[in-house]
Amino acid sequence: MVKEKDTVSEATEELSESVHEVNKAVVDSIVAAQERNLKFAQSIMDDEVELFKSHVEGTRSVMEKLGGEPEKRSALFQLVTESAVAAQERNVQFVQKFLEDGTEVLRSHVEDTRTLMHTLTEQSRKQREALGMLVRGTWDAYRGFFPSPTRLYERAMETAESLTGQGVEAAEKMAHQEKPAVHSAKK
Repeated sequence: MVKEKDTVSEATEELSESVHEVNKAVVDSIVAAQERNLKFAQSIMDDEVELFKSHVEGTRSVMEKLGGEPEKRSALFQLVTESAVAAQERNVQFVQKFLEDGTEVLRSHVEDTRTLMHTLTEQSRKQREALGMLVRGTWDAYRGFFPSPTRLYERAMETAESLTGQGVEAAEKMAHQEKPAVHSAKK
């Protein structure tokens, strides 16, 4: 009975630890994903602010040139064209960085999810084993506490055999004791 209690207690503890590990792994994964998402969003916002600042500077530079030199229209046209091309290049760089960083965040999510799934699979196996131990321990304790009908029948047969054996012995003793009395009565 003590053995079954130890087995049940051990299985319950293992099951509890496994559930705790699963919960911890899920929470850690969620926190890591949120941190990556926040870092990615912050990076995009910082890059976007810098992009807009550069556009403002380029526009301001063009406006200053336009205000002071109306006679050099071809030079101004060249300046506006260069400013537009530079703005377009900055936009392309921004989108490129956005896509690269986004891809890296997604890769991190995939790897983290893969690790989480491995942890969940392993903990699921441990939980099944612990649950099996718990069921076996409970069953063994139940069997030890409540004798099976077969065991009761076996005990009843043993008792009946013992009583029959004792009855036969008593009858034989009585028969042996009566033989001398019968012989002396005949004489």
